[in-house]
Amino acid sequence: MKSVVLWGDKPSEEDVEEQSVNALCFNPDGSQLLAGVGAKILVYDTADGVLRSALSGHGDVVNTISYASDGSRFASGGADKLVVIWTNELQGMLKYAHDSSVQCVTYHPTSHLLASCSNTDFGLWSPEQKNVTKTKLTGRITCCAWSADGQLLAFGLYNGQVHIRDKEGNEKYKFDRSDAANSPVWNVSWCPTRDDELLLAAVDWGQKLTLYQATGAKQTGKERKLGFDPCGLSWLIKDAYKQESRAEYILIGGSNKECTIYSREGFKLGTVCTQDAWIWCCCAKPDGSAVAVGTTNGFIGMYDVKFGVVHGIHKDRYAYRDNMTDVIVHHLATDQKVKVKCRELVRKIATYKTTLAIQTLDKILIYEAPGDVPHDMKYKTTFKINKNIECSSMIVTSSYIITCQDKRLHCFNFSGEEIRVWQMDSPIRYLKLIGGPSDYESVLIGLKNGGVYQVFVNNPFPQLLAKQNGVIYCVDMNVNRTKVAIIDDTLTLYVYNVRTKELLYQEPNAQTVAWNISFPDMLAFSGDGFINIKVADFPVYRQNLQGLIVGFNGCTIYLLHLCAMSGITVPVTDAVYRYMGKKQLDNAYRLACLGETNKTWDALGHACLEQGQFDLAKKCFSRTRDVKYLNLLANYEESAKRGETKMNINLGDYYAYSGRFQDAARNYQQGGAPERAMTMFSDLRMFDQAKEYMVAGDMDQQRLLNKQAEWAITMNEQRRAAELFVAANDFQKAIDLAGKNKWADLLASITSKLDKSQLDLLRRCARYFVEMKQYTYAADVYEKMGDIKSLLDMRIILSQWDEVFILVRRYPTYASDAYYNYGQYLAEHDRFVDAQRAFHKAGRVNEARNVLQALTNNAVNETRFNDAGYYNWLLSKEYLIALSETLNDDLRSDLFKRYHRCSLLADLYFAYQYIYEYTTEPFVDTPPLILFNIARFIYHKLAHLAGDIPPALSKFRTCYAACKIAKILNANKFSRQMIYLMRDLTFTHNLGNKRIEIEQLALEMEARTFSDDHDLLPLCYRCSHHNELLNARGNECSSCGSPFVLSHLSFDVLPLVEFILPSDINDEDALNLLEQVPNSQLENSTPSTKLTQSTVNRLVITEQGNTARAEDKDPFLKKMSKYSSNPDEYRPVVVDRALLKAMDPSLVFVCKWPFPLRWKWYRIIVPEQPVGRCRHCNKFFHNDEFELALLEQGGCPFCRNKKDTEITENNDDY
Repeated sequence: MKSVVLWGDKPSEEDVEEQSVNALCFNPDGSQLLAGVGAKILVYDTADGVLRSALSGHGDVVNTISYASDGSRFASGGADKLVVIWTNELQGMLKYAHDSSVQCVTYHPTSHLLASCSNTDFGLWSPEQKNVTKTKLTGRITCCAWSADGQLLAFGLYNGQVHIRDKEGNEKYKFDRSDAANSPVWNVSWCPTRDDELLLAAVDWGQKLTLYQATGAKQTGKERKLGFDPCGLSWLIKDAYKQESRAEYILIGGSNKECTIYSREGFKLGTVCTQDAWIWCCCAKPDGSAVAVGTTNGFIGMYDVKFGVVHGIHKDRYAYRDNMTDVIVHHLATDQKVKVKCRELVRKIATYKTTLAIQTLDKILIYEAPGDVPHDMKYKTTFKINKNIECSSMIVTSSYIITCQDKRLHCFNFSGEEIRVWQMDSPIRYLKLIGGPSDYESVLIGLKNGGVYQVFVNNPFPQLLAKQNGVIYCVDMNVNRTKVAIIDDTLTLYVYNVRTKELLYQEPNAQTVAWNISFPDMLAFSGDGFINIKVADFPVYRQNLQGLIVGFNGCTIYLLHLCAMSGITVPVTDAVYRYMGKKQLDNAYRLACLGETNKTWDALGHACLEQGQFDLAKKCFSRTRDVKYLNLLANYEESAKRGETKMNINLGDYYAYSGRFQDAARNYQQGGAPERAMTMFSDLRMFDQAKEYMVAGDMDQQRLLNKQAEWAITMNEQRRAAELFVAANDFQKAIDLAGKNKWADLLASITSKLDKSQLDLLRRCARYFVEMKQYTYAADVYEKMGDIKSLLDMRIILSQWDEVFILVRRYPTYASDAYYNYGQYLAEHDRFVDAQRAFHKAGRVNEARNVLQALTNNAVNETRFNDAGYYNWLLSKEYLIALSETLNDDLRSDLFKRYHRCSLLADLYFAYQYIYEYTTEPFVDTPPLILFNIARFIYHKLAHLAGDIPPALSKFRTCYAACKIAKILNANKFSRQMIYLMRDLTFTHNLGNKRIEIEQLALEMEARTFSDDHDLLPLCYRCSHHNELLNARGNECSSCGSPFVLSHLSFDVLPLVEFILPSDINDEDALNLLEQVPNSQLENSTPSTKLTQSTVNRLVITEQGNTARAEDKDPFLKKMSKYSSNPDEYRPVVVDRALLKAMDPSLVFVCKWPFPLRWKWYRIIVPEQPVGRCRHCNKFFHNDEFELALLEQGGCPFCRNKKDTEITENNDDY
């Protein structure tokens, strides 16, 4: 630490009598210094020490001065008991008085609140208040000070106590000090830095310095013995406006006639100045750049305090002094920092590898960081040399401390023993450790007489490296110890060969120099505001930067400028390219490894490839991750393993990769591989150049045409490309192009060139023709290749059924597929009967059933019950056909059940359509009587149905419709019965809005007679018994058990009675017997008998004048009248051979069913009621209603067969 006098002044007697300087104060910007000398306030210009003014406002000695933080005013207090407020223009503003001498005034750090202290009290004043509030303390006040945040006010008392109060004057706490009675507190001062500690320094005339931490209300550290009576106390903040380098010190002046600097912890660091009298007051300039002192003999002086840089560096570890008592070790590569606290003045620092040496006032401390962990910065004390060794510089090795003093070098071990002394012939001016093996390190020495020596720690004899004519300023040796760089007092850099002592080169304007520790032929030197990079014998690279070079590692120069260390990255690109120009690729690679851009690595990789240094090239391209050239190098390695390495071919590949195609072609031809050149040019679509090498290399012309075609594709010349592919016989690509672009003519031309054995290509052509809807061309191709199956599939897709069946006649093997697809087509167009026939012709019975089942389910789900009945009838036919073709008994039993189930569902769904429409639509045109019969029919069927009710059929809906219609038809009994049934169904059916209507209907029917209209009761034509409307036996007579035959439109009972044949007569024989008309009946016929037979099989017989009983004339009626009175013992009418011969065939209906079902035989009882029957479904109707349905619907209302449908003779009816 050094201090320099800026200026000093001792006021003459003309200005003021020689009196003590009692107070000093800077204004906030540091441009003025105010001094309280006697009863006057002297104002100095801090720049030159000129006295600007002498203020007279007090009648006695001025004891204290304080400036407001905004610089607008200041205050002074004196022995005249007054406090005077001054403007910054040196004009008095106001004053107020205390009861005794004013000892101290201090302004709040952020406002104009002023604290003033007299011997017995203190006051707080601000411009906003008129009166000053004063508070008495228990002791005599000697000093006061505000904390940096303005929240606390500290008072020092003559009784040795320190009191802390808040900004309103309320006491917070106080510090009771040891031996307080003999230690009056003479001055207190807060640290101006706003931090969490709020550190307060206090000095007393017990010759002690004490530090307090306000936040914890406790003393921090021990009391420091000063050895003199302190008078002045102030804080010095170096670099106050730089957070990263700010340092805090304590200034104390006193009876020792010195102004002394202490650390923040209270350790003595040095002396600012020494005077002839006591230093009564001292203060630091706000920016920390200077210190002002005032003495008891009236001297005022200002000093510039400079803290020298104490540091050491080795490779990437830089250690420097911080706050005079600490050492910070900065790892320049990782930017890690660690602080080593010494708690006393640090004089010298040295570092080597992981070892750190620190010299304090009376000892040397050795620290070591773990060496097994890279970049570990946890330094621990390992040795301590308790000696005060005077030296100008110090270095540390792995085992020794080396100090320099004048002409001598002293070597100590870590125990403090002096091992060796080197005596030089001239004072040592420069010292640098350049390292080496442990215990064999070497040191470079530069002497005042120009000698440069190398000293090994294990060798007592220095070795002369070079001799200059002037003083040596800087020396360094490169990493492989072959060159030494020297700078002398001419500021010239000299570089020598260590072995030959030859001067290699020299450079002017050099102050410091450092070799690169990673590259032996590169150094950096600084001077004249520039840093310079020198590589080998290449020109110097210069960069405008201020500072001294202290290290050079890789591409980073460590530059010390204004006590700050920084790492500057410098480029080495120029040197790399110069090495490449000289073809020194190894040096270029090692230099580039220090840190280069991808562009430089790429250029170096290309240079290595051209020179055939493939290993270096691979390393270069690996850094840039250039996969293209890495693949090329991998190919070279594979070729080398196979023994196929040819430099010309390798160069040709490289030039081709680099885009130098002509050079590549020449190298290919020189290497005996012109086909590579042809392939390269054809890939590049340079077909003219490719033809040149095609001759030379005897290349196949077809491959060239293929390349041209591919190029035409990229140029969007599709047709030209297709023609080229045809010329190259690459038909597949030509076909694809013609097909995708829909060029039917070109595709037909290609097809004509193909042989019929090229099936894949022909098939591809046919597919494209189909996509283009050129079916004629497609058919020709299929015919050419003999693929009838594909041709048939195309016709089927196009629904060209005439063509399909022509093909089927020619190729019967495809009939099954053709009819199957035809059946699907018919089903999709609602031609289900024809679809069934097609499926059967195709032999796909299951498909036929599945289609019908799906149609049935859909119709039920969509409430198309009429369609559902129709589809169920078709399904029953399918099962019946299957039944006739099956011999397995178990399977026939299952099919028989399915047949009966579908027949029943066909009847139910057909009838339910009317009920559903009646209950869901507002108006229907079906007569009530028919709806009534239908409802009764459905209910009777559902009531006697085994198992669950079929899907979508509602018993409740049926009862509801029957109930409503019965009311209209006066079937009161039946209506009430339906109501009772609906009540039973209430629990399983949601009535919805019908509940009220049903209840009203129930009340209304309760009021009517419990009987049905007699005309509504169904008549049994066998026993002539009228049955109840709600019949427990369902659709059978409750008297004789004979089943009713119902019309399938009006659902009333038809005058038909079923009879059966004995077991010894089969159906065909019975039909033959029936066709034989007996003579007796023919003879008894009269001309008046009218017999009418139509296509719907009806017979009307009119007899006149015949009064005989019907049973006598008709043996069937006699046979029919014999029945059991117990309906459970139903006995059908059995007709034998004789009776068959006697029966009139015009009165018989024969319902023919396929095997194994037996035919059914019915006899009409009332010929006057004509009955019709559908020959397809064997359903009976009233003749009139059937003819009307045929006219309206064009066919049977149940099975939907058209009336003009062709009927085979097997379906003839009688």
